[in-house]
Amino acid sequence: MFEKFKDPEFIKELRESEKYASVRAQYEKLYNEKVVDEPLMLKFSKFRLFAEKGERNLYEYALNQHLDKLTLNAYMALIYGGKYISELEDALYDVLSIYVWAIHAHVPDINEENYYELDLCSTALGSTIATIDLLLGDKLHPLIRKRIDTELKRRILEPFKKQIWHWEDRYNNWTSVCAGHTAVTLMIKYPEEFDKLYDRFAENMRKFIAGFSDDGVCYEGAGYWGYGLSSFVMYAILLKEYTNGRVDYFKDEKVKNICRFFEKVTLSPDIITCYGDTGVDIKINSNLLYPLKKIYGEEIWFPNESRLAYPYSQFALVLLYLEYYDPKYTSDELRNAEYYMPHAGWYTKRTDNYSLAARGGTNGDSHNHNDVGSFMLVKNNRQVLCDMGTRYYTKDYFEMPARYQYLETSSRGHNVPIINGQYQANVRETRSYTSFENGVFSVDFKELYDIPELKKLVREYSTTENTVTVKDSYYIEGKSTFTERLISYAEPKINGSEIEIDGVLIKFDASQAKAHYETDIHVTKNPDDSNNESVVYLISIDVNEDLNEFSFTIIT
Repeated sequence: MFEKFKDPEFIKELRESEKYASVRAQYEKLYNEKVVDEPLMLKFSKFRLFAEKGERNLYEYALNQHLDKLTLNAYMALIYGGKYISELEDALYDVLSIYVWAIHAHVPDINEENYYELDLCSTALGSTIATIDLLLGDKLHPLIRKRIDTELKRRILEPFKKQIWHWEDRYNNWTSVCAGHTAVTLMIKYPEEFDKLYDRFAENMRKFIAGFSDDGVCYEGAGYWGYGLSSFVMYAILLKEYTNGRVDYFKDEKVKNICRFFEKVTLSPDIITCYGDTGVDIKINSNLLYPLKKIYGEEIWFPNESRLAYPYSQFALVLLYLEYYDPKYTSDELRNAEYYMPHAGWYTKRTDNYSLAARGGTNGDSHNHNDVGSFMLVKNNRQVLCDMGTRYYTKDYFEMPARYQYLETSSRGHNVPIINGQYQANVRETRSYTSFENGVFSVDFKELYDIPELKKLVREYSTTENTVTVKDSYYIEGKSTFTERLISYAEPKINGSEIEIDGVLIKFDASQAKAHYETDIHVTKNPDDSNNESVVYLISIDVNEDLNEFSFTIIT
């Protein structure tokens, strides 16, 4: 495993060749930016904040300084040796002594001693330390190597053997990240234990793959696609090496569909479909993209370099990027395309004039927002009718009923109707029904509203090369109200039956409805950060009470 990095000629190439000049520049920049001589102290006063107040960002920020220093020092030590070996020993000595490797938000009970929690962070740190030991162990002080063995057994191997972890029953990113990094740690340090536990890891990855639709859609959103898939691809590549090619996940058609997901939900060079807890500025992990391009060739779309993210907190992922990096992979054209993903109920269309993403599905997805039936409209590389994606994470953001009171998660903050003054309910077992016939994408989503008198709600999207018409057909027993909700970052200009937003015109029948708007705040970052808020415009089109059908046309 990682045999290439044991070859002095390859290390010399990484250090000196023109081929890797941009890679070196990128990591030297990261090293100068991220490596702090004295990382912030991991204070108990910050550690306890999550349990007591729900605040998680202050401690995580400090923890990430320690983890970034470890991995970036490992990179510098691998490529340049010398003083960086001593710096790496200091970084290892530091993280090997941290009370718990897990994120404090994932520690079940702050009142109980718990140094062995296996979560996204602790398992990834385990693989980082194991990989460092594999490639640089002979250069480390004997005490550091003994500590590595002791702590990996104490914090990774023994806890995993002791119990079945909650994430082993999930069908999302947790399964691939935690199982993948734990498996890599064992493959490297304790192969005999890995062999005994292999069936368990295989079942974990079966569940991870089952968590995607057959179309390859990641219900959690594009951000978690990149995060979870990175760990899966790492595991799959190393397992193929470990088994001398006997186990090859990349031959599976569904895995290929999953790996091609990102292009299907990319709307413009800088904008991704923002369903679920996905940030609006998501980039693609280089450690994921380069291996996939090598494996699948032309079937993988390669974006502009500005869309790439460079791994720096997990050493195994850094190594995958370095091993598969190839400067011949440059930006591919983002082709006009139309995708209907029936198993997920998602739809995307890219034209010369605009891009549209619309969805059916359920409100029972991991990292769900109540947004079934919603859509995004992009023109000139900007969201015109938008999806805000996620907000910053706190404890109550993941707890009921608080989660769906936020603008970002409620249907109040999405492009879906408000019916009888009510928003979509978080009834997780409900679902929509979608179809795509004669160029029309249709969503039947009445079940998503917990309104007994709502007997029908079908939304249809009809498109041309420069227009999108959205038609809602509905039936509500008794006296009712129906309001179209549209979300924009740009202030709308309303003139009767026309709404102009950022150069795009929305038209409807003036005799059927009246439009107005209000403002609200989208919280994008930890409130301690600057520029953590942005104004959003909540447009309401109040439809006449006697109607059972209403449509509006977006002219781009």
